[in-house]
Amino acid sequence: MKKALYGTTALGALALIAGPAAAQDGKISLGVGGYYENFFTAVAQDCDVADCDGDGVAGGDYNPFNVRHEGEIHFKGETTLDNGLTVGFQAQLEAITQGDQMDETYLYFTGGWGRLIMGSENSAPYLMQYTGPSAGLGLNSPNVGPYNAISAAGTSTLLNAVSDANKITYFTPRFFGFQLGASYTPNIDARGGNTQTFGLNESDEAGEYNNFFGGGLNFVESFGGVDVAVAGGIEYGMDEGDGAAGADDFLGFSGGLNIGFSGFTVGGSVLHQNNGLSADRDTLVWDVGATYGAGPWEIGVTYLNGETETAGGDDQVHRVELGGNYRLSPGVKVVGALQYTNDDDASASREEDAWGVILGTRLDF
Repeated sequence: MKKALYGTTALGALALIAGPAAAQDGKISLGVGGYYENFFTAVAQDCDVADCDGDGVAGGDYNPFNVRHEGEIHFKGETTLDNGLTVGFQAQLEAITQGDQMDETYLYFTGGWGRLIMGSENSAPYLMQYTGPSAGLGLNSPNVGPYNAISAAGTSTLLNAVSDANKITYFTPRFFGFQLGASYTPNIDARGGNTQTFGLNESDEAGEYNNFFGGGLNFVESFGGVDVAVAGGIEYGMDEGDGAAGADDFLGFSGGLNIGFSGFTVGGSVLHQNNGLSADRDTLVWDVGATYGAGPWEIGVTYLNGETETAGGDDQVHRVELGGNYRLSPGVKVVGALQYTNDDDASASREEDAWGVILGTRLDF
């Protein structure tokens, strides 16, 4: 799921987890936190093929109404040793049954020298990225998708080729507003699986990656009432089966910018990647957004554009959101949004438009 940024200001989004449980006699006592969100969606989406949902049965149309939800239960605790080193653990349980019922699970060490994470967690460029601000459901890799996507066009500016595969990640302390992060993922297949037991991936299997490296840099500072946050990232992974038809090493770049002043936040982000082993080639995604918040209210508008090269041409998606939210308490937020999307599947010469109204609640605990 989308994560809060590590070591940033309020520009970097709200944390999704409660604080760690206090240690007792040097032991780690786990606390419970997490989030849950539930939305009612009303979507009017064109369907220009006989079998809209792809189940092999002709007839019908998309159901315009749905109730969608997503959430995680986080178990987290830490202790600080006599030498000042902080040692902690986190495991995230999907609140809704999914293929990865246990999501990120990792331990970490934190001190004056920075932070080291080992285990199943997203990479440094993913965690350090800034995206176009949104006050509604969001367009950039949202937890809940109200539409039926028909194309292969990219919809996120977050570098996420390795996802939650087991890795080592290090973040430096923040110096003069700057922070560096680096990740190393030894083994991962093209589907994003990870090594959980004693088995090891072979080093020359076609259709798989190994030795994935990721790097991130961001800058966070305030200048006379203006908050500035800038991020850049790179991710590179080696193709194990060199010479396989259509296969290549993975290479991707990302960048983002947020500026906050007088209740406004404006910014955007961009991603370009070659998709490595995928049959779909280069992907370019960018977004821009602006929000304004006053007291418990926040409103905003966001636009996202995604394009991915395929054998049949360039798949494209265009999305716009007008959104708002009202915070009833620190842990309860009501969210509403009006969205429009245009999705173009070039290989099938198929294009669909959709309008959606989303209303729901997010709980943080």
